[in-house]
Amino acid sequence: MKRLLAICCILMAAAGLAMAQEQLVIVHTNDLHGQSLARLATVLEEQRQLHPELLWVDAGDLFSGTAISNLLQGEAEEAAVLQMGLDAIAFGNHDFDFGLQAVQRSLAAGVPWLSLNVLQEDGTTLAQPFVIKEVEGIRVLLTGVTTPDTPRMSFPENVAGLTFMDPAASLEQLLQEQEGNYDICIVLSHLGYGEDLLLAQRVPGIKVIIGGHTHTVLNRPIRIGDTLICHAGSGAQYLGKVVISMDEGYPARGELLRVEESTPPHPRLVELDQRYEAMLAAQLDEVIGYSRFGYVKNGMGILLVQALLEFSGADAALYNGGGVRAGLPRGAVTRRDVFAVEPFDNQVVLVTLTGAQFARLLEAKAMRSSDFYEGPRLVDTSRTYTVATSDFLTTPESSYPMLAQGEIQHLSVPVREVLENYLAEKVLDKAEQGAR
Repeated sequence: MKRLLAICCILMAAAGLAMAQEQLVIVHTNDLHGQSLARLATVLEEQRQLHPELLWVDAGDLFSGTAISNLLQGEAEEAAVLQMGLDAIAFGNHDFDFGLQAVQRSLAAGVPWLSLNVLQEDGTTLAQPFVIKEVEGIRVLLTGVTTPDTPRMSFPENVAGLTFMDPAASLEQLLQEQEGNYDICIVLSHLGYGEDLLLAQRVPGIKVIIGGHTHTVLNRPIRIGDTLICHAGSGAQYLGKVVISMDEGYPARGELLRVEESTPPHPRLVELDQRYEAMLAAQLDEVIGYSRFGYVKNGMGILLVQALLEFSGADAALYNGGGVRAGLPRGAVTRRDVFAVEPFDNQVVLVTLTGAQFARLLEAKAMRSSDFYEGPRLVDTSRTYTVATSDFLTTPESSYPMLAQGEIQHLSVPVREVLENYLAEKVLDKAEQGAR
């Protein structure tokens, strides 16, 4: 009987292996934003045990969003994906937050960036435009595209000399040039969910779009024509999985694998996290005060513009919603917590606007309900107004171009420092018993 069971197990394993060899498996992530990948690594290893030839790809925004990411300019997450064996990644807009020097360092380290539509001054692509990998007998064309809005989302010096081409036109040209050299095309897209829907309609012939940028969670992929569109949220909460059959037409299906809090972190990644954490722990874990209440993200945005007003003495304060990334916990508040709220190292500026320019600023703000504003709602066009904001919003490509036209005074103080001082003085208790 035992021998019969053993034979059955062997046959079942052989059948499972044969089935695995008749399909291509791609796992995917996006918008990791400097988060620990230790639990994700465990789920990834489990999938590799099931599918030894799988590909792991990412749709961008690997960098920026945590204190360690910003203080070390992406080195920690770069080391993590190299250790975990990432096969390909597209540039996200935040991957330029630390400037081109950090991008070039990452390329030199071997991070497998793909960049089809980002061109350098000499007309060459910033990174390898595509790669063709043969997996399970299928020739897979992998390429990456980045949102053309990146210059508006970055400081000009971070993308100086780069041109962001139209993704659809770039893809159409690539597929035409490579016709006959591949069986299926997979696009790593940092364009956003809505743009991915349009891309699938504009460019037939894409088998799968692995998307990012909008942090969209698609538990079930969306199909536009023959193209499967997949998004896996953000912050390493999910590992997406796409299975492509060897049958005619290479039919594809997808799902999301949840990375649970109960998932044990992978020991090698824990060791890596601890090494980088030890470099900065004393600085980041210093307690600056105690909070009676927890604050959600919107509450922190309101506190931030109040802090800017008090610090600058301006008539108004403005901050973009995307610059506020988290709330604050109840109880002890550390510098790490404040980093989580504002991780981007923006600097405080004071902008003087004419009455007409200020009126246009209020019109622009009315169109952007997620941004934070404190100040006058009525305008006297015969006077000038001062606005406290971040240097990020004073670039001509920002959502408030009138700020770039004003008289700009750089106050040489990080926004995060202003917020931290305001919280310590106005919001947080000095003594622990104040939180009780």
